[in-house]
Amino acid sequence: MARASALKGFRTHLILGLVGVVALYLIQVRNYLLFHSLVELFSVTVAFAVFIVVWNARGDIENPFFAVLGVAYLFIGAVDLLHTLAYQGMGVFATDGANLPTQLWLLGRYLEAFSLVGAAGLAITVQSRSRPRSKRDDDSLALVVVGYAAVVALGLSSVFVFDVFPQAYSPAGGLTDFKIVSEYVVMGLLLLSILFLSRRRERFESRVYQLLVAAVALSVVSELAFTFYIDVYGVSNAAGHFLKFGSFYLMYLAVVKTGITEPQKTLYRALARREAEARRFEEAVEHSGHAVVITDRDGTIEYVNPAYEEVTGYTEAELLGENPRILQSGEHDDAFFEELWGTILAGEVWESEFVDERKSGERFVVNQTIAPITDEEGEIRHFVGVHKDISERKKQEQELLERYDLLFNSIRDAIFVVDRDHRITNANPAFTGLFGYELDDVAGDSARVLYDSEESFARVRREVRKRANEGRFTQMIEYEKRTGQIFPGETTVFRLHDADGEEVGFITLVRDVSDRENRIQQLKVLDRMLRHNLRNDMNVIQGYADLIRHRNGEAVAEDAREIIETSDRIVETVNKQREVTELLSRSRPPQRVDLTSAVDTVAAAVREQYGPVQLSVSMPEECYARAVPSISRAIEELVENAVIHSGRTEPAVEVSLDCTDEWAEITVADDGPGIPEIERQVLTGEIEIGPLQHGSGVGLWLVDLIVEQSDGVLSFDEREPRGSEVTVRLQAE
Repeated sequence: MARASALKGFRTHLILGLVGVVALYLIQVRNYLLFHSLVELFSVTVAFAVFIVVWNARGDIENPFFAVLGVAYLFIGAVDLLHTLAYQGMGVFATDGANLPTQLWLLGRYLEAFSLVGAAGLAITVQSRSRPRSKRDDDSLALVVVGYAAVVALGLSSVFVFDVFPQAYSPAGGLTDFKIVSEYVVMGLLLLSILFLSRRRERFESRVYQLLVAAVALSVVSELAFTFYIDVYGVSNAAGHFLKFGSFYLMYLAVVKTGITEPQKTLYRALARREAEARRFEEAVEHSGHAVVITDRDGTIEYVNPAYEEVTGYTEAELLGENPRILQSGEHDDAFFEELWGTILAGEVWESEFVDERKSGERFVVNQTIAPITDEEGEIRHFVGVHKDISERKKQEQELLERYDLLFNSIRDAIFVVDRDHRITNANPAFTGLFGYELDDVAGDSARVLYDSEESFARVRREVRKRANEGRFTQMIEYEKRTGQIFPGETTVFRLHDADGEEVGFITLVRDVSDRENRIQQLKVLDRMLRHNLRNDMNVIQGYADLIRHRNGEAVAEDAREIIETSDRIVETVNKQREVTELLSRSRPPQRVDLTSAVDTVAAAVREQYGPVQLSVSMPEECYARAVPSISRAIEELVENAVIHSGRTEPAVEVSLDCTDEWAEITVADDGPGIPEIERQVLTGEIEIGPLQHGSGVGLWLVDLIVEQSDGVLSFDEREPRGSEVTVRLQAE
């Protein structure tokens, strides 16, 4: 149907065109000047019509080609009008020759050719405008008008004022070389415009493109005809004007009739399509699961969809004209809303979670996105807010968090969480119990503070990188408590991911296996000690027993004394072994212990038991620390060990107790031969267990075990020129 209508319209225009051509031919035969005037006035009328229609429809024209061409044809028509009035025989200008109208003809043709090239080039480089016309578009078009006015003014000045425009026609020789060359230049420019149009033919409706190309092609042939005439009333000149008539008629059809007038219908169809799309969009919004609200620049509600009514509990009638603050719950402070308004008034999108209040007073949580809506000038006119009720999700998240916290805090093993840079971000109560640090003490710090050495820390990081494809891995790592105590930890590292699946850190679970390791170690010690010390003592007993069998008198009594003393040492070793066994079998948690009282009691007992001993004690009036109750036994063992192994008739032993806000230190110093190096190295873990050098080995192991169970640190130092110094460091209470 549409094709038949278009064909019928084409036939009508074809018939009208043929009628016009026949009429012009008959007039041309009778009166050429009248023929010329009619053709040129038709061209001028078409040019002005193109401008008027384009200018008034500029707000609806999307293709910049038509906008520029419309302005161009205003000035092309003006120059052609001057050419018509200046034509030989019109008598309007003082000069009645053919040069002036020919010069004006060339000026008009150059203007037309360059305009077609420029407009076609613009169609290539500039996208069609789909948005409403703005002031910037009007300003740009006004600049085009000013530019054309300036060019035409210069061209006319070169003809009428300065007389510098080259001669185009000579009465003696007819057309000048300048005129002929100019016609060929114009033809070249016109052909270039056809090339440009062909490169963007998809920007034009098919019929418009065909008419434009046909109009320009006729202009090319017309210009070719104008290169041959000698007489301005000659046949070649007439043919050129017939072709110009046809060219402008096709340009009228392309730009006014088909390119703009009919596109008005297309525009109306487009508007109808956009309205249909708008209705579909509105229907989509109306049936959207998200609540949508639109306000003016001041926040007055102008539109809400049914979902918004359902979420808030208010009806549309209750909401229109109100401000969204009607939903405020008081949960957010003024700074929150100042930031919101500052963001959206700056033209940016705001997204955040709101705690709002329904009409019923019930609070709910929404994820809200607010975006500005601007006009063609870029000014903010409205705001649109999209709300998603996430109350149920937040409730589930809270329940999950509570379960997580309950699980996190109830696990007996220490847990600490680090980010990807291994900075501590979280920890459970068991972490504080094991390491001695409160979370606030180490939050944001490198986890290096928890490891016994840089190597241990580096080993964990290497394993994290090495096992990138594993969700978790387990290994043994040496850690260091706040007290400085080193302990082995069975470590399991889990990878931590966010809601988007991105790795954001690591969860480290540490199980203190010192008791297990210590028991294994102590059993090795006891085994070694019993095999070594008891064997030696039993050899002594067997030797003296054999002597008794062969000797009499006083010698027998002396041998018997040695047997008794050796037996006592065995009994003492067995007793200490029993204490070690008891500590291994039933470890007690550290508690608040009065160290001043413990040191005082030990000092009194040693003075009473060992008689002439230079025992000096230095301590404050009171000092409390965290330790197991048997810490007094460790102090007693250290002091007795210093007295027994002094090697002097009157041993000199110094006991000092120093207290700070964090630490309590007990130091036992003597002037004896010192603790054998090998025993110290075994206790500090520097070497594997080896033969102990004297019976005090069990006593030192007992001290070390008690200090370790107290989360303390045992250290040894040499004194000059003779003696040793043993320090027990505990956490002050």
